Amino acid sequence: MMIELIVLTNILTSCIFISMIVNGNEKRLMALLSEKGGRITAKEASLAGIHRMFLKQLADTGQIVRVARGVYQLVTAQEDELLNLQHRCPTGVFSCETALFLHSLMERAPFEWTMTFKGFYHSPSLAKNGIVVKHSSKNLYPLEIVEVKTPLGNIVRAYSAERTLCEIMTAKVAADIQTITYAIKTYVGRKEKNIPKLMQLAKTFHVEKKLRAYLEVLL
Repeated sequence: MMIELIVLTNILTSCIFISMIVNGNEKRLMALLSEKGGRITAKEASLAGIHRMFLKQLADTGQIVRVARGVYQLVTAQEDELLNLQHRCPTGVFSCETALFLHSLMERAPFEWTMTFKGFYHSPSLAKNGIVVKHSSKNLYPLEIVEVKTPLGNIVRAYSAERTLCEIMTAKVAADIQTITYAIKTYVGRKEKNIPKLMQLAKTFHVEKKLRAYLEVLL
């Protein structure tokens, strides 16, 4: 009888201990999710001492939602398509009209999101889902990558406003005149514009003559 009581006591103690660990992990996770705007990666959770299996358990029970591989968010968190894409394609950089949109240099959101990758990255699933895939040379790919906020306030990677303005004028992208005119007009009207940098990038992308023609009218 005494042995059975000791065993039962040990079991109850273990259950209480496990429950305390689970509750501690859950509180820590919820605090982290709150800090991160309702979304967290498995890597971020691991760095906070929360095992990824715990994330899976919470997702299986419907307490959080798995939105991409290794990415979880609160059930109540608003879906951010751009952030999902960034997590899905971490080497991709938002470019062209998507970058214009993120820099508030377009009147409306583009019909399709555009991402640029180094070399000859190929992903049929992206094209199938309406994502325009662009390729950039080894030298140009890392040029002017910046962090910008999506409309929902999350951080993603995009090319700078200056690089994007030059790139949309290249034959490879060939944006329509209305898009280019609006973007440049909006940019030159800003206090934080950097015309010397813009002109330097225009040389890099071989659109200096085209850019000057627009600037002569707008400045």
